[in-house]
Amino acid sequence: MSMKYREQLKYIKSHGDDNMHSTGRKKRRKQKRQSRREEKSERLRPGIGLLWCVQAAASVCMIGSMLILGILPEKYMVVLTVVVVFLLIAVKGMQASALWGRRRKNSGRKLSVVCSILFFILAFYALKVNGALDKIATGEESGNYTQAHAIDVTQQPFNIYISGIDVYGEITQDSRSDVNLIAAINPQTHKILLVTTPRDYYVPIPGISDGQNDKLTHAGIYGIDASVATLENLYDTNIPFYVRVNFTSVEEIVNVMGGVDVESELAFTTGKESGEIVEVQEGRNHFNGKEALAFVRERHALADGDNQRGKNQQALMTGLIKKVMSPMILFRANGMINSVVGNAETNMAEAQIKSLIRMQLDDMKGWEIESMAASGDSGGQQYCYSYDAGPLYVTVPDWGVVGEISAKMQEYLGY
Repeated sequence: MSMKYREQLKYIKSHGDDNMHSTGRKKRRKQKRQSRREEKSERLRPGIGLLWCVQAAASVCMIGSMLILGILPEKYMVVLTVVVVFLLIAVKGMQASALWGRRRKNSGRKLSVVCSILFFILAFYALKVNGALDKIATGEESGNYTQAHAIDVTQQPFNIYISGIDVYGEITQDSRSDVNLIAAINPQTHKILLVTTPRDYYVPIPGISDGQNDKLTHAGIYGIDASVATLENLYDTNIPFYVRVNFTSVEEIVNVMGGVDVESELAFTTGKESGEIVEVQEGRNHFNGKEALAFVRERHALADGDNQRGKNQQALMTGLIKKVMSPMILFRANGMINSVVGNAETNMAEAQIKSLIRMQLDDMKGWEIESMAASGDSGGQQYCYSYDAGPLYVTVPDWGVVGEISAKMQEYLGY
């Protein structure tokens, strides 16, 4: 064998050994990497699995609480469910990638933690709102309004009496009704007629005064049903629902909503007896809670006294309705509802309140609001059933205006 051939064999053999050693090293490195991946997977598996289970539990809690609350339309619930399921699948995919070592840094932990916290918060929020609605709908528990509770408020027109009593604190006490508004609501046409009646309107209180006239505000002393019956008799209409609010609830609702824009017919300054000195401008005003309350309480600074005060109450109610119908109210719903717990009550069933909210969220249509105010002669004194020490200043109804209001209410209600 020639020298040259032996050198070639030696060269091939040496490089073959090198290749074998190189292959062996690569194989050992690969085995080590595989071993590390398996060790990492074993370490990650319990924690990742637990996080996903927590996220799944939070998802179920959130969806369940939203179903209990029952104010989200079906299409919103479908979208919410799809999003929740997608997030569960996405986190599961990230975790699988991390376990196989393809994504070392992104195991879906952060996303899972964020989702879990968010879903638990939403679940708590929904249950809290549901509990607040249950406390406000006190009439449902009394069992006295079964006929009213049979009304489909998303399909049938209805009247609701809004009574503002002149006290702070708990709503349970009977008191004079300083604010007397009737809202004739037609959910099909999305129209609302707001009717205000002066607190001193001189009318009989059915079932109480035995035909003798009294101030409308005194009906509140005998309970909310006496006020409702008085207004039903006055306008020859049916008022199945009522809402009672007081000074506290008005202030807190306006504040929670971030204030309210109100259109004032007149420029005037409220007095200290109204709770706050406010420079009211003709046209648009932005009020906080105390300012809004002073605006609707003031009457001494108004030439037309209680008649103009009633119009101011309508203006505030119009501003509140427009604010409530805004989509942004969803972010303040909990605060607004909780602000009136203990300071407001209604005989409307909880299911009816939820159906109205669900209807509004479903179509987000605006509402056309019209206002009418009862008027009369406020220049004289008369004896009142509830006060025998002497005559009191009253407002004798203008029956022509009362008839116009009654006809307009029937128009809105489709009678």
